[in-house]
Amino acid sequence: MPFVQGEVISHAQMSVEEGAHLQRGMNYQLASGRNVFLMSVRKGAPYQDVVEDDGRVLIYEGHDAPRKRGDPDPKSVDQPEFYPGGSLTQNGLFKDAAARYNADKSEFETVRVYEKI
Repeated sequence: MPFVQGEVISHAQMSVEEGAHLQRGMNYQLASGRNVFLMSVRKGAPYQDVVEDDGRVLIYEGHDAPRKRGDPDPKSVDQPEFYPGGSLTQNGLFKDAAARYNADKSEFETVRVYEKI
């Protein structure tokens, strides 16, 4: 059953719809074939996500660098594009998709957005 914009659903309903137990904010190419962002625009949210232009523009902060003892505060460094082993992070996967679209304008990714309330 498709959900409609503004409908309130549970985390369990969302997970069933997407075929994955969603925990991280950015989810590229899930088993459902969809891309999903979990975001929050409420006061005090850990990220400064913004929705503009009646929902047509999304400013999404992405993932922080992992928090490690002795490293700088993750909010003070660029979000990583690659894991230490060289594979792309979720940030990197979405950045790569945007670069492909900018290069040939033929292949774009849609993103389903769920807002945490």
